[in-house]
Amino acid sequence: MKTITPAKGNITRQANKVLRRQRIMDTARRLIASNGYEAFTISELALEANVSAPTIHNLLGKKQDILVLLVSEMVELVDAVMSKPSASDPIEGAEIFIDNLLGLFKKDEVFYRAAFVTGERTQLFEHELPGGIYNQSLKIAEQICAAAKTNGFLKGDINTSLLAEQLFGCQRLARQDWVNGYIDLEHYRTQVLVGMLTTYAADATPDFHTRLCKKIKALNRGK
Repeated sequence: MKTITPAKGNITRQANKVLRRQRIMDTARRLIASNGYEAFTISELALEANVSAPTIHNLLGKKQDILVLLVSEMVELVDAVMSKPSASDPIEGAEIFIDNLLGLFKKDEVFYRAAFVTGERTQLFEHELPGGIYNQSLKIAEQICAAAKTNGFLKGDINTSLLAEQLFGCQRLARQDWVNGYIDLEHYRTQVLVGMLTTYAADATPDFHTRLCKKIKALNRGK
């Protein structure tokens, strides 16, 4: 019979602990996606994950701690997608941005909807936080507008910070409509793109303005 050394046994115990923790988190993800965060309880999680409530408390903490972990996981995934470099052309860049974002949501649409609701209702998306999803998204929008101005697509008559707020607003409004079930992801895409391109049009150079109008008409025909 092979003897397990104390060091090797400890490594095995730690690995099992990580796996158990991940299984509990996956179960919590599924429960929140299916039933909403209001109905989510530690007792139900323990039952579904086949562990005791004290085990959950020891590995993950209380209900609020689990919600924070889940929303933080979602925010990290969204930030990673949003921070990917986009094309220098604003129209192409807008399409890459929204397609990357919706590609992420399509992987687990029910969960992402639930996670956004959880984040909003538990105030885990505090706008004042420098590293929060609001300020991170606004920072990316400002970089996009600044690049468009530098590359000669925007005239610079309108402050880029103001344009950035409008760009972010287009995405946030569409996201809220989707989260609440008013639109599907296809309409989410169209709504964001029309909003972003219309925002650009307010300060676009003549040639770029013409291109924007053509693209907006094409998007509206595709509804």
